[in-house]
Amino acid sequence: MKKQLSLLLAFSLVSASAAALSACGDDTPVLRVASWEEYIDEGGDDSYAEGSDPLYEEFEDWYFEQTGEHIRVEYIPLTDNEEMYNRIQLGDTFDLLCPSEYMIMKLAAEDLIQPYPESFYDVNVETNYYAQNVSPYIAETFSAPIAESSDHTWADYAAGYMWGTTGFVFNPENANAEDMKTWDAFTNPTYNKKITAKNNVRDSYFSGLGIHYEDELLELKSQLDAGTLSSADYQARLSQMMNDTTPETMSAVETILKNVKGNIQAFETDEAKNDFIAGRIDVSYQWSGDAVYIMDEVEAESGIACSYVVPEAASNLWFDGWVMMKDANVDAATMFVNFVSRPDNVVRNMYYIGYTSCVAGEEVFDYVVETYGAEEGDETAVDYDLNYFFGEDNESDNAKYVLSAPAEQLTRQLFAQYPDEETMLRCVVMQYFDDDANTRANTLWQNVLAS
Repeated sequence: MKKQLSLLLAFSLVSASAAALSACGDDTPVLRVASWEEYIDEGGDDSYAEGSDPLYEEFEDWYFEQTGEHIRVEYIPLTDNEEMYNRIQLGDTFDLLCPSEYMIMKLAAEDLIQPYPESFYDVNVETNYYAQNVSPYIAETFSAPIAESSDHTWADYAAGYMWGTTGFVFNPENANAEDMKTWDAFTNPTYNKKITAKNNVRDSYFSGLGIHYEDELLELKSQLDAGTLSSADYQARLSQMMNDTTPETMSAVETILKNVKGNIQAFETDEAKNDFIAGRIDVSYQWSGDAVYIMDEVEAESGIACSYVVPEAASNLWFDGWVMMKDANVDAATMFVNFVSRPDNVVRNMYYIGYTSCVAGEEVFDYVVETYGAEEGDETAVDYDLNYFFGEDNESDNAKYVLSAPAEQLTRQLFAQYPDEETMLRCVVMQYFDDDANTRANTLWQNVLAS
């Protein structure tokens, strides 16, 4: 939800930026990095590298080792994409931002960010850890145009940080797994006041589109399975339907979401874990990283082994990525991205945050095996193919990244962090709303909340 900020706040933000620069007491440059709260390894006892300093502080030492020069990182945690955008509009400046996919599109369209230099993607440079280790799946996704009318790709403007899907976390003791495979779970009277949705217009609108187009989406999937529709055409039509913002469709979705509101317990932000533990809900629509957190915490505190399912009709592929503002310190900014993309630091961030990195590589796969691999002699173990994410482009590696995992992990944390390739085929990026669609979407949302 966009916040209404005063001119006084605008002055305070600019003043704060100036104060940060002078706080160094010398000519040490400051790298201003804005991301989400608890979205980087903060060190300490909760770190994979127990007792370590926050990664952004360790970067300062690494930067000196590489360049012989000092730098100070000012890490600014923000609440959401709208706060980030509002601060930029009010005059605050940053070197690096970590917005979500739709905000990256918006910032690029408004010419507020700059492309990465070609040298950033030179895999022969020893410290270009991102280019060397980015997942083939993410690299392919980022090779697409950032907008239909753009000559730039996602990779031109963004280096992937974390990614995932959206789906239903549920208590299998009280909720039917088959019911969770459909968007109609939101309106299923079986889960009246026992299911939650996301408290924001974009995620809720996407779920409303899923309900609105479910029959058509499933028909497309059957055509794909029958071989009468190519995967490229399937994904194109999927994307078209799940990004439909025409007035007619918005009106239909508004009606749907009003019905959803009547069935759910609440539109929630972070309350689902406690609601599961207290028995107030059995189902919650979640981002995959939060789904992992909920499953971990609920099982630890109540013994309930929750599951995670992505609707069979379609779902959302989301990602957050590092982008540079126009006046960024490019050298320092790209070095920071590479530092957090170094495999050992990737593992630290995944352990601390619970989300899935866009970076792959041997060390990251070993961490996945360590976390989710089956114990020797586990008769429930099944092979789980992750070559689409970790693999190389050559056939010799076709069997390299197959994980032996407990069968239960195919519906739990492993699946939430690394869905199988078939699941990813039915996931699409939700585009950003243009000004007209955004105005209508906000009106829709206010109408839903007021109903």
